[in-house]
Amino acid sequence: MFIPVNLSHSELVVVGGKMYQPNNDKKTYGKRNQLTRQQKIQQGLIKEPRMVTCRLKKRVKTKSGEEVCIYQGQNKTYEMAIENKCPREYKCKYNPYGSEPNIGSVIDSLNEAVK
Repeated sequence: MFIPVNLSHSELVVVGGKMYQPNNDKKTYGKRNQLTRQQKIQQGLIKEPRMVTCRLKKRVKTKSGEEVCIYQGQNKTYEMAIENKCPREYKCKYNPYGSEPNIGSVIDSLNEAVK
């Protein structure tokens, strides 16, 4: 067993086969390992959003050439995106029983911005 020169045998604490020197006479013997992100998710400390597949429901073009797309997923999960080309489907955050976005007001505001 290795004993450092500047410490006496009575100041060292043996825990789990390892030797520690208590900090300021407190009973903490080393640091606890930090949890990884995956461990936090499994323990319920981090709540990941549920993702569902949303499919294209409606597509309208603006005067500037952009497309306003409305997607619908499970249990009336709606998502709206403004893009140059709308993909057929993509993953969106699960938000059940939502209301469908008003595409007319979005188109009007985008057309006003072009003027």
